[in-house]
Amino acid sequence: MSFLSDANPLAVAGIAVVAVILVGLGLWYFRTDPSVRLLLGSLVAKDSSASFFLRGLFVPNNELFSRAPEDPRNPASGLTVHKWAKIPELYSVPDVRAIGEVLQLVLAANSRITFSILSGETGRQTWGEDAIAIGPHYKAFQILDACEPKLVTVRQPAAFRTVQSSELFEAKEGHDFGLIYKGYYPATHRSCWVVMGLSDTGTAAAAHFFHAHIKPMARLIGGGAFAAIIAVDTAKGWEGTVLKSLQPKPTWWRRLLYQKSLKQLMTSPWVKA
Repeated sequence: MSFLSDANPLAVAGIAVVAVILVGLGLWYFRTDPSVRLLLGSLVAKDSSASFFLRGLFVPNNELFSRAPEDPRNPASGLTVHKWAKIPELYSVPDVRAIGEVLQLVLAANSRITFSILSGETGRQTWGEDAIAIGPHYKAFQILDACEPKLVTVRQPAAFRTVQSSELFEAKEGHDFGLIYKGYYPATHRSCWVVMGLSDTGTAAAAHFFHAHIKPMARLIGGGAFAAIIAVDTAKGWEGTVLKSLQPKPTWWRRLLYQKSLKQLMTSPWVKA
């Protein structure tokens, strides 16, 4: 007689339920690394919402023109010019690429988040929900000035300076820097993010680096605030990035446990994690 035939049916059912739960937890773990959810914090909470702020390129007279085939069924038939009226502003390709990378990252961890895309023009003071500023504009600088902890400042000529060590990262010909910052607005405790470069290339590189290496970064950082500065060789394209500074410094046990990941992040560009 088999073991199952002798066992209590309720016990067998209980074992089956536990097995299903364990399998489900295993699938959840491999689909979404818990360390990533910890780093993203309130962005992955239930019923969360966020505002993405982009740098607007304003259009004189609110008019644009585009070319299109005269006959869409026959692209070789010739071109015609279309006028687009009432265009308030545009967005640069690197900024759009950057927001696409960050959105993919957030939506992969929380497909239920509601978000809006706004212009980071001067005068915007909303702090009632999580904010993600993409690119160098007023809202990005406002977050770095008003949110805690203060880890990085932007200097002129174009450079990032760390607050704790006063280390300077200055853009020069052929080299750019990008910043990934997470902080909190003191009055509302909402999380505020900045993903920006000293130039367009740095913005796209920072977003790509964050998207590609979110898992090792999350294991090194945990769930707190941070500022990561990355360097990009513009001749190699925006994918050629390395981590140059991570503030605050990861705890000793994280550096010990994930020393290989930290070394890879800081020494050579590597494939998507």
